[in-house]
Amino acid sequence: MILIPPDIRARMEILAGDPAAVSATPAPVFDAVRLDFLADLSRALLAHPQVRTLPDVVGFAYWCRRANLAQLAARAAKRDDTRMGLGLSFHICPSNVPVNFAFSLAFGLLSGNTCVLRLSSKPSETTDRILAAIVPLLTEPKYAALSRDILVTRFGHDDNINRFWLNLADARIVWGGDATVAHMRSLPCRPRSREVAFPDRYSFCALGPQAVLALDDAGLATLCGQLYNDLYLMDQAACSSPQLVAWIGTANDVAAAQARLWPALAAHARTRYTQQPVRMMDKYVDACRHALGNERVADVTRHGNILYRIGLSGLAQDQDSQRGYCGTVHEVVLDSLDALAPVINERYQTLTYFGLDRSLLREFVVGQRLRGIDRVVPAGRALDMDIVWDGYDIAATLSRVVDIQ
Repeated sequence: MILIPPDIRARMEILAGDPAAVSATPAPVFDAVRLDFLADLSRALLAHPQVRTLPDVVGFAYWCRRANLAQLAARAAKRDDTRMGLGLSFHICPSNVPVNFAFSLAFGLLSGNTCVLRLSSKPSETTDRILAAIVPLLTEPKYAALSRDILVTRFGHDDNINRFWLNLADARIVWGGDATVAHMRSLPCRPRSREVAFPDRYSFCALGPQAVLALDDAGLATLCGQLYNDLYLMDQAACSSPQLVAWIGTANDVAAAQARLWPALAAHARTRYTQQPVRMMDKYVDACRHALGNERVADVTRHGNILYRIGLSGLAQDQDSQRGYCGTVHEVVLDSLDALAPVINERYQTLTYFGLDRSLLREFVVGQRLRGIDRVVPAGRALDMDIVWDGYDIAATLSRVVDIQ
């Protein structure tokens, strides 16, 4: 049991777990009780009558349903080794994508660790809904012991509290911008402590125009739904949300595909997306800033307030700094995927695609020996979370192999 000094405890708001009984005892990776806990959490979330208004919560609930967890556990079991958690993991959770605190918790639990999580102080209906399901679960006799393995907190930017937990932590998981990651790395930690950091990342989408043109009306509607999920569900705040759309083909084919796709996507988005006035104003100002400050901007096309397209004459070396939100895409026409290689750096995370062959995509990543791109997934799956993320096998990184011969 970890004794939290009174002055530290007084500055921590406890949202879930028992601060008087926090343990650093490791568990086996994919421990059965923890799998049951997450599966029951999934059921509790999906049973709530208002959960459908929170698509990020629905996404997390589907991710931790029993069938998916069983697949993750089976995949890990193929290693045929004995793995235990490290002990205590300390999590700095993000404010821009609130649901990621729940994924971070799940990652830590499945890896066999006690999880101490610092949540953002920013209000979030997503956070409240998930916590409202976690707290009663921890009171059930089956999961009472997990109240020693889960501590969800809020506290201000207080390095004394950070230092206390880092001095105890066997792993730290840091979600945030580059500055947050750098700051947390400046604080001392245990000699054998491991780190999983999720800093600023950049993602993009590659489209084959001929495939778009070949779609029937039902296929076009499906593609619009997929692109909507990638662009709008998190307002493009997620690291895996595409910021750039690269059309791979001839100018004539691209022009025809654009004329078909974008009006249809805008019409689809209008039926599903709630436009908040302050965000629409920010979006407009941001588009003006790009138009005035980026010499590669050839045109800006607005489909009402719902979709902005910032057409580019070419790609810049700092393309990963050109971002948009709430339905803003930077758009470029290229002869081949290889034209993207010179600008791709280690900040590039997810490549979504439609109308391009998987073997071509694999050859692009491997043949060009790219420093970036950790995920290549079909359009519509940008936000699909996995226990392999940002190039980490998280369960492996946050656990240790016990060599039994």
